[in-house]
Amino acid sequence: MTNGKRVRLTAEVRRRQLVDEATTLIARIGYHRFSIKALAEATGLTRAGVLHHVGSKEQLLLDVLALRDERDNQSLDPALNARHVLDSIVRRNLGQPEIVRLYTVLAAEALDPAHPAHRYFADRLRTGTTLLGNMLGDHELAVEIYSFMDGIQLNWLRDPTIDMWQQWQRFADALFRVRT
Repeated sequence: MTNGKRVRLTAEVRRRQLVDEATTLIARIGYHRFSIKALAEATGLTRAGVLHHVGSKEQLLLDVLALRDERDNQSLDPALNARHVLDSIVRRNLGQPEIVRLYTVLAAEALDPAHPAHRYFADRLRTGTTLLGNMLGDHELAVEIYSFMDGIQLNWLRDPTIDMWQQWQRFADALFRVRT
């Protein structure tokens, strides 16, 4: 039996809970059906309470993307070579199509310099290609790999019969065979 009192979480813990739940909801129902109201209902808060902690739906979506980046980075072993790191990213993305879809839609919308996520995506591309370029010793090759991965993900989202893993393996096998 409970005493009916609500547990008061710190702002940081509450915000993380909201971002985690938003990630789950977006993965389950998709970006277009996601709403602050649905998040409020899922977490037992009011819509105003959710907005108090997350600011706006756009900011929350940026936080979801940042959490995705954080989890991707934590799941990667820096001791692995570039091929293994990239294989890990593709495997992870195969298991989260709605997050990949969210990322892809926001990335396209953020091509507009006035979009609040424009800087996030520009910085993420620059950071990612720099890190991968350092691993490979070739920045231009890193840009080509990012371009392939963006393209194959877009095609996979458009046509789920495309075997993204197989397409990635064919590309990577040819690429890394040439480099050795």
